[in-house]
Amino acid sequence: MKRIFLIFLLFAVAVSANPSLEFDKDRIEAGKPFQMMLVVPKRELSASRSLPRLSTTNGFVLNGIDSADGQAPMGFFDIVDVRRYIFKLTAPAKTGRLQIGVLSWTVQGQEYELSRPAVNVQRSFDEGAVTVTLTPSKRTVYQGEQLSVTLGIHTYENFAGQLQAVSMDLGSDFIVHRADISNLQFNRVQNTAEMTASAKFAWLSPVRTGSLKVPAFRFKYMKVGAPKVVEQHKNSAGFSMSFKSIQQQNEEAETSSSPIVVNVLPLPEKGKPADFTGMVGNYSMNIDLDRNDLKVGEAVTLTLTLKGDGTPGTVTDPKLPDFNDFRTVPPETNLEKTVEGAKVITVKTTKIFLYPKAQGKFTIPAIAYNWFNPASGHYQEVSLGPWTVNVAKGDSTLLANLPQAAGPAGAQKEDIETLGNDIRYIHSVNDASQASTPLFERAGYWALFALPIILYFIFCAFIRRYRKNSSNAALVRKAKARKNLKTNTDAAMLALEKDDGKAFYAALENGLVGYLSDLSNMEFRGMTREKREENLKALGFKDAQVEEISKWFDTCAFARFAPVAQSEAERKDALSKFETLCETLEVLK
Repeated sequence: MKRIFLIFLLFAVAVSANPSLEFDKDRIEAGKPFQMMLVVPKRELSASRSLPRLSTTNGFVLNGIDSADGQAPMGFFDIVDVRRYIFKLTAPAKTGRLQIGVLSWTVQGQEYELSRPAVNVQRSFDEGAVTVTLTPSKRTVYQGEQLSVTLGIHTYENFAGQLQAVSMDLGSDFIVHRADISNLQFNRVQNTAEMTASAKFAWLSPVRTGSLKVPAFRFKYMKVGAPKVVEQHKNSAGFSMSFKSIQQQNEEAETSSSPIVVNVLPLPEKGKPADFTGMVGNYSMNIDLDRNDLKVGEAVTLTLTLKGDGTPGTVTDPKLPDFNDFRTVPPETNLEKTVEGAKVITVKTTKIFLYPKAQGKFTIPAIAYNWFNPASGHYQEVSLGPWTVNVAKGDSTLLANLPQAAGPAGAQKEDIETLGNDIRYIHSVNDASQASTPLFERAGYWALFALPIILYFIFCAFIRRYRKNSSNAALVRKAKARKNLKTNTDAAMLALEKDDGKAFYAALENGLVGYLSDLSNMEFRGMTREKREENLKALGFKDAQVEEISKWFDTCAFARFAPVAQSEAERKDALSKFETLCETLEVLK
């Protein structure tokens, strides 16, 4: 047994005496310098040898080679003299398990490949833990054409949570339709601690030509800070001890996307229709007439449906013909937006009610619609109609069946004589009534006579004031401001009870937008951040108040469109702060 142990010990010493590789750091970070050392026992160094060579790959940079003599443990109990060949390297920017290169050495005229060393390159703690990207579907579009913007979020291993939006403003040069990305799904990147997610964030339509910019999105979050050596001292029982430890703490950081620049082209003048609708995209029109035969007094309904992928939420009406043979009433209009595939589709449905003025055969002229198709670069037009309507005579039975007027045809001679005898029933005026004061000379009579006139003027003044106030949209909106705010606050409380964070912040955002609009008689919905702040300052708000209101809008938008969960206590606190903020807006009254 002893013999076997001695043989094993000699084998271990022999094996450990071979050249080995060491690194000066346990964690090699991307873009940071590090050292790789080839350790060789001096007793094994050949007299005929060159310097070791390292051919780098995968972005590793060799900055220099140095050497130093020293000692190192070999085997179990032996310490030998060694020579360390030090390769000074810089890690690449990419991360993961990467091969450094090929390490070779020429000894006694023969070249040997010693190793193909590989290391795990990790992201530096000094780097950010989150990257945000905005990617447009197109970078060159026509004015009014629709493009989408994709939001990408990538978190790294040093990400510590609490991702919040500081600014998600899309600027004032576009009409915007935002997507709901509150359920944004994050996926792990291979077998790393990194996570990535992306989704279409918004669809834009430029309102002017030229080089337009979508501002950068800014986010704040918590990340794991770089390791720090902390020296601590401890005194105990008269002894003083000093030791060092490496600590890491979370710290707040901020990241932002790169701004997007979109080149917007003007629409061509060649082939432009004189009655151009202004729509840019791919459109279709459908017209349905509910009947072709009717009677006077009945209505024919013309349903006009326009569908297109141009400016989200906007569809202009076609030029309608003159319905001279019909009486019209205000039409019914419905506008809907839906996301189909990668685009926002807007559908506008208009119902026009036509009442024929007389019986006969009438023609409803054709209706045309035009738009510019950016895919083909040409203007397109579609025309539907005309339609023929047959109008029959209306129902006249009611007029024919009206009853004849009843009464005496005339007075005969006998009737006159009888009527003359009836004069005996007219009595003479009582003497007592003649002696009393006439009614028209009494004060009470004139007071009662004047009372309706006075009441009439009071009533007229009331109606005049009521109509004046009713016609004043600002006064009407102010009167309903508090009621509308309470409706949204109640909706937020209901969403809080149901633990629906999306509905909760949607109700708060709608409440704040509606309350500002009602109090100022100014539409804040759809207003850009710059325009909103400008209007608030014009209304008399201080810079601190304007900043607080803008912060609320950003908080609500991020809570609705970004995947960050909040506790019930945080939402209750948000509701309380929201109510306090609305109280400060009373200055508008």
